[in-house]
Order: sequence, then structure tokens, then C-alpha cells
Amino acid sequence: MLLNPPSSARQVRFYQLLVAARKQWFMDALSEALGQIDQDFVKEEIRKYVPGDVQKILAAGGLRDEHVFPIPSVLEAKPSLVGYYRLLLGAPQKTFYKGSTGMGRFKSMEESGVLSVKTQQVLPEFCRAMAAPLAELVRQIPN
Repeated sequence: MLLNPPSSARQVRFYQLLVAARKQWFMDALSEALGQIDQDFVKEEIRKYVPGDVQKILAAGGLRDEHVFPIPSVLEAKPSLVGYYRLLLGAPQKTFYKGSTGMGRFKSMEESGVLSVKTQQVLPEFCRAMAAPLAELVRQIPN
């Protein structure tokens, strides 16, 4: 009997993709963006976009608000973080960016890390829209 296990090449490639994703969409990317922004301005934007009750829940859990909620300054510093916040909602790209959601204009931010002037103008609208389902997510998670 000839035994021929599969190659590890697929797993190695998957690991490489995870490392790249971490730098583009995950906590490393978020930390890098936050390091570039005045923290007083971040706090000001948090007050503007994150409901007060949710701020209290996150503080009690030891989480920073911007780890859960997008704010314009973070997305301007690292446009690809749209993917991070999309993933927090558990939404696949196909669902998130389909025409009926109105989110299609933000897809290039996630995929290529590019923020056009036109898209930059609607970042506050994006952050407000994302705040509602993310706030509900936080409220629904048990202590």
C-alpha cells in the first residue's frame, strides 16, 4: 500500500496570507494607524460615533472603543481597516459590498488601501452607519 499525504504547501501559503492580513486588516494595522493619530482627536471622534452606553460596556471589558468602532481618522490613516470592521460584523465581502448595502464605494479601501477624495467625504456617514450594528453586537455579547 502506497501512502502519500498531502503537501504542507497549502498550509504554508495560508499562514503567509494570515501574516499579510494581520498587517493589512487586523490588530497590527489598527495599532499602526492609532500610533499616527493624536489621541485627543481619537477620543473626540469616539464621543461622536460611539453610543455612551456601549463606551461603558467596552471600558468595563477593558477594550478600546476604536478596536470595535471605525472612526474617520483611523480609516484615513489606514483605509484597509474597512476590512477589519467588516470582519467584526462577520460579513463576507460579497454580502457587505453588494449593491443594496451602499457599501461598494468602500471596497477599494479594503482591497488596495486607497482612499479617494470622494470616498473620504463620506467616511463620517460610513462610521455612523457601522456604529448601529456594531453597537448592537457589543450590547448582545454577555459580560
